[in-house]
Amino acid sequence: MTSGRRAWAISLLALCTGAVTLLAGCAAEPVDAAPAPSFGAAELPTPHPTATITGAAASAPAPVRTVALGDSLMSGFGLDPAEAWPVLLAGRGTVSMTNLACPGMGFVVQGDCGTTYAGFVPAVAALQPQLLIVESSSNDFWEDADEIRADTSDTVTELHDAAPDARIVGLSTIWNDEDEVPDDTAVTSDALRDAVESVGGTFLDVGQPLRGHPEWMQEDDVHPTARGQRAIEQTVMSALQDADVLP
Repeated sequence: MTSGRRAWAISLLALCTGAVTLLAGCAAEPVDAAPAPSFGAAELPTPHPTATITGAAASAPAPVRTVALGDSLMSGFGLDPAEAWPVLLAGRGTVSMTNLACPGMGFVVQGDCGTTYAGFVPAVAALQPQLLIVESSSNDFWEDADEIRADTSDTVTELHDAAPDARIVGLSTIWNDEDEVPDDTAVTSDALRDAVESVGGTFLDVGQPLRGHPEWMQEDDVHPTARGQRAIEQTVMSALQDADVLP
């Protein structure tokens, strides 16, 4: 277990309250582009829910309240935040989205916001989503395999306890455009699969949607371009539909 996890519960109470307030007034707020800041260990970013997009018909079902938890692939690092794949997913109108992604973060490794995934458990508790999408992260590559499995299992259990009515969906680890995928991809993905299935959730193997497309990668060859983000969103949406998670 990563040390210092419990210390985040107190410091995140104010964050969670802010998250609920944001949800109440997010309907018409645009998403502004901003450079990704670096956060100290004592300050975490306030969750920013995206605008709920409803269908034109009055009889259309209400969007599913959704929270996404992940790393820089999910946050849209290097791009306008509106180009991140969870925001694109919300644009389809089937979900309302609060994106809790943080660059550099994993189940074991602390991200730019100074915490692992576990640091956002109080925020998820405050948001009480209907759907919680959790991304397996390559940031945990080359960490001890037993620690990855233990921290992933503990964190998913805490997320389930924090939002017991949420359907938890885990996503396999996405690598870059290379044909050769590191063996650690299986370690991180399998750890999340076991953890999610142990709490009655759904694990989706989304494959490698960026493979073979170097033109979909930014210059760092780590983070996808806007086109790459669209490819991830399309792949995830298709997997969610195939699993009957979303219509």
